[in-house]
Amino acid sequence: MFRWIVAVIHALSSAAWFGAMFYSLTTLHPRARAYFREDSDLEEFIATVAQGARWKVLLAFVLMGFSGVLLAFLSNWSQTEWYFIVVKALLWLIALLIFNYGSWTLWPRRIFASPAEVPSFRARFRAIAITLITIAAAAIALGVALEM
Repeated sequence: MFRWIVAVIHALSSAAWFGAMFYSLTTLHPRARAYFREDSDLEEFIATVAQGARWKVLLAFVLMGFSGVLLAFLSNWSQTEWYFIVVKALLWLIALLIFNYGSWTLWPRRIFASPAEVPSFRARFRAIAITLITIAAAAIALGVALEM
C-alpha cells in the first residue's frame, strides 16, 4: 500500500509539472498574445500570472524527486531497469537545472528587458518550455516502461 501511495504522488507531481508547462506553452501564452495588443500589456500579464509559480514548480520537482527515490528503493528492479532509473534521475536533474536557469537568471532579465529585447526572451522561454516538456514526456515514458 505504501508503494502505491508513493507511486500516486510521483505520478501526480509529474502530471502537474508536465500539465502546467504544456498548458502555458500551448494555451496561456498564445491566447494572451491574441488578447493583448501591446507587448508591454502582455508582459505585465505574464509577469502577474507567473508571480510565485516557481515555488509551486519547485515543490513538484521535490515531490517527484523524493517519491522517485523512494520508488527506486521500494521496487525490485533488474539491472536493466536500474539503467532506466539512472536516465530518469539524470533527466530530472537536467530539467531542474534548466528550470532554475530560466527562473532565477532569465526571468529577472526578462522583467527588466527593454521592449527591443523582449522578443529574444520570449524565444528563449519558448525553447526552454519545449525542452522541458520533451524531458518530462521522456521521463514519464520511462516510468511507464518500468511498470510494464
